[in-house]
Amino acid sequence: APRRPGDPAVLVASSQKIRRELGWSPQFQDLRAIVESAWVWMQSHPEGYGA
Repeated sequence: APRRPGDPAVLVASSQKIRRELGWSPQFQDLRAIVESAWVWMQSHPEGYGA
């Protein structure tokens, strides 16, 4: 999709600071795994968190 007015030209994220300062590391390393995990969760919780 084309950028909308006000959208940043580039988005970059790194977990290095939180890893260094808190010892936290992300469970998933790539976007496909993140989306797949979210989809599986949504399928098993169709009413969301409150169900």
